[in-house]
Amino acid sequence: MIRKTAIARYLAVMIAIALSAGLTGCGNSDTNSQAELSPSSSSSTSNQSTSSEGQRIAGSLNDYIDQVMNLKTTTEQQKTILQQAKQNGGVTVSQYEQAWSNFKTCMTNRGYPDFKLAKYNGIYSMPGLDFTGTEAQWNEYKANYNTCYDSIKAIDGVYVMQVGNPNLYSDTYEAVADCLRRSGVAPNTYTAKDLQREMAEDQGSGDNPYQYFDRKNATFRGCKAANGWDSTYSDDERVNLWR
Repeated sequence: MIRKTAIARYLAVMIAIALSAGLTGCGNSDTNSQAELSPSSSSSTSNQSTSSEGQRIAGSLNDYIDQVMNLKTTTEQQKTILQQAKQNGGVTVSQYEQAWSNFKTCMTNRGYPDFKLAKYNGIYSMPGLDFTGTEAQWNEYKANYNTCYDSIKAIDGVYVMQVGNPNLYSDTYEAVADCLRRSGVAPNTYTAKDLQREMAEDQGSGDNPYQYFDRKNATFRGCKAANGWDSTYSDDERVNLWR
């Protein structure tokens, strides 16, 4: 049985920004989709190090919004919402939730059964999938997913950035560690290197390698999901869209 999980978030948006600017070095990532193959354990996250510690994605949230608005995949409807976000200090919770409701409707309108979105500490994503279909069905799913997610990707990317990485760190370990500190799950002394070391020891089951929280802590999973990392585990409930 093949397991498919949801990843990406603002990471997909940032890769698209990099590509639109003519940057290189991101060839191993899917810039069009939040859905991609992944091992079942949440220990599959990133090979990045903390060498970019302290570096920022943009000078401010509004600068980041401008970058997202310039992406070719950002629709006029999303641009209108992002323009409002620049005036209001960010995308609102209601705008974010409506975007994901629209995404779900987009998917069910394409023939998939009704399903419940995964939600980790207020951050939405596709649930883990129990895939029992054919390769052709999986390819069709990816195409449908891409179409539906592109219609909300800009809104999703900005919202999770402002919630999960408001300091706009370019290093994901640093962003997640900062999210954990801000949420009170980890002390102010907790660093990106601490997180990287603990995640390297996380096998997805067995002994918990984290000093200050459990691997299934909702805040931890939300911080990971908001920063583009898989938050599903092999024993999480999964949905079958091909029954």
